[in-house]
Amino acid sequence: MKSEGAEIFRACEFPESNYCSMKWIALIFLTFLNSCMWLPRATAIPVKTLAAGTAKGQELIVFLPGRWSRVEEFQREKFFKIAEKRWPNARLVAADLHLGYYKNRSMARRLHEDIVLPAKSSGVKKIRVVGISMGGLGALIYDTEYPGQIDEMILLSPFVGEEEMLREIEAAGGLGNWKPASVGEGDFSRKLWLGLRENWLEKGNRPKVDLGCGEEDRLAQSNRLFVKEFLKPEEQKWIPGDHDWPTWRELFEK
Repeated sequence: MKSEGAEIFRACEFPESNYCSMKWIALIFLTFLNSCMWLPRATAIPVKTLAAGTAKGQELIVFLPGRWSRVEEFQREKFFKIAEKRWPNARLVAADLHLGYYKNRSMARRLHEDIVLPAKSSGVKKIRVVGISMGGLGALIYDTEYPGQIDEMILLSPFVGEEEMLREIEAAGGLGNWKPASVGEGDFSRKLWLGLRENWLEKGNRPKVDLGCGEEDRLAQSNRLFVKEFLKPEEQKWIPGDHDWPTWRELFEK
């Protein structure tokens, strides 16, 4: 069978100028580079981290990245610098818990075993988790699976569940009236909201939560529903902005 790459290169073999051929080669090269972003990444054990702050601090700030983000972006986008100013005596750790850990359902376990437990055994007394987009979902999943382990979470434009499930809740008249017909093994959205309803609302066992979101963010509607069902008015921040780093950075500084 002829490969797609070979066919593309064969298509360049026509009596045109070298300039045209070079344009085709450049296009192929850029396409290859872009495709690398979609290749699955290994789910390393222990999870890889990027650390900063005070090594022996008794407070730990854990950063969880979004779906297409790398841990280095927390440094590039000045999140470490902001955190060092807000919590000068804290340890800072960005955990490379990318999409692969969510797909194989090991995200919460890796966060717990590779970061939270070692931190507590080394003297950490308070843990704050900062989750952006998918990382916000990760913070919520972790608190559902390991309740009582973290003291505070800062959620920036968090992904809080699938749209179909969110529409069900609105149609039922709110989370209190919502009774899903069935919850499959892989139905993380319904499991998450049922778990939060039980732990946070019924048992009153939840950390301090602050949610920030841009008013033009594509997740704004779902975030407003989440705030309505789970948070207090003072636990939300809204500013003009979209689903991007400048908005998240401004929210994080507030």
